[in-house]
Amino acid sequence: MRSIKMGILKGIRSIKYSSWLNEKFPGLKNRDLWRGDRNTFAKAGFVGIFCAFIPMPLQMPMAAIMSYYAKANIPLAVALAWITNPLTMWPIWSFGYIVGARLLDMPTVQHIEVTDGVGIWGWMIEVLPQIWLPLWFGNIFIGTLLGTILYLVIRFMRLPHIRLHLPKRKQTKRPPSAD
Repeated sequence: MRSIKMGILKGIRSIKYSSWLNEKFPGLKNRDLWRGDRNTFAKAGFVGIFCAFIPMPLQMPMAAIMSYYAKANIPLAVALAWITNPLTMWPIWSFGYIVGARLLDMPTVQHIEVTDGVGIWGWMIEVLPQIWLPLWFGNIFIGTLLGTILYLVIRFMRLPHIRLHLPKRKQTKRPPSAD
């Protein structure tokens, strides 16, 4: 467990102290972007969930950049963007497509006529132009809705303060100094 924690800290330090990144993003060493408080965690919740629902590649860099400009916690936003992974992206984006098609009153894929034996390029030419608008609109709508709910939950929900009572360290007796 300790090696995992040290690896994560090493990765964060390499990002935090990168000369190229600090040149492009001068506020990257801001402590709130990496540790944070309730407000930065709430913003990160919104940014991470919103980015998770956008149907595009490279959601994690987008979440990191958006959280930098929103002054949100970067590690939490990037971690929440992992909600859509190769196993979960198809059900999530399909549900978003259905929601978008219903909200825009457009036909779903079941009602779109496609030429028989269409390969990937045929699908890109025939189907994608008909489904891109409800796909994006539905997923942006759901991402905004769930992101807002998560923001409100993190920001305004009362959580009990947990204090850890660690045992006191035993002080070792030092031999008297020979002054």
